[in-house]
Amino acid sequence: MNKNIFKKILVPCLVIGFAFFVIWPVEAAGLLPNCRAASCTPCHFLQLISNVLLFVVKNIVAPLAGLLFLIGGIMMVSAGGSEERFKKGKEMFKNVAIGVLIILASWAIVNTLITTFGTSVDGFVPGNWWRVNCL
Repeated sequence: MNKNIFKKILVPCLVIGFAFFVIWPVEAAGLLPNCRAASCTPCHFLQLISNVLLFVVKNIVAPLAGLLFLIGGIMMVSAGGSEERFKKGKEMFKNVAIGVLIILASWAIVNTLITTFGTSVDGFVPGNWWRVNCL
């Protein structure tokens, strides 16, 4: 019965609470490039893609990975001699680490492609490889 209470009450509360912490940064994130409809160029589209990827990696993946690492650690610490529960926590740690590495690698690959091919786009200003700048 305690497991049912956990699944029915605590998990939705955690999800709703996490959603509130994600919604606030979205409002102030400045994801959209600074252009009007007629003055937007392909460079601004590349800037939008880069901004969204950077937002996802910094503001969604990092806190979510931290939360999942915390849950895995709690599972391992509270195993109380149960090898199965300890293995679940250890497996969660491994899966979260692999997921974070995949996301970071894909972010690096996409941003490298944007900066490599973005040099042929009008208005593209070379700068840091993770941030696209337009004139």
